[in-house]
Amino acid sequence: MEFITSSLSYLPMALEATETTSMADKLADAGINTLLGMGTAFAVLILISLIISLFPMIGKIGKKQPAPAPANKPAAAPEVVEEEDLSDDDELVAVIAAAIAAYEGSNTSASGDGFVVRSIRKRRVGARA
Repeated sequence: MEFITSSLSYLPMALEATETTSMADKLADAGINTLLGMGTAFAVLILISLIISLFPMIGKIGKKQPAPAPANKPAAAPEVVEEEDLSDDDELVAVIAAAIAAYEGSNTSASGDGFVVRSIRKRRVGARA
């Protein structure tokens, strides 16, 4: 303990306590702080890696198992679809031409704007343009 006094009077003005620690004590404290800091960092990293490893299981939780199909289900008879030949249908050609003209925004006749339907072919099912 150390007393600090004024030069005019010999009464104490402050009391100061100083602790003297050895270099070995300081190094021991620093080593403990280092180990605690590194241990905490690695514990958090291990926790994060465990959480990430559980991600595939999270996707499986929401999915439901499909119900098994009954074994004695009779096979459905294929439906017969009759196809019409619409290649010579003048009404269909007129409707398609009117739709294209309305899309283009023209109110004039087909012969006035240079728009002519050359042919109409049926598309295959599932084919893209």
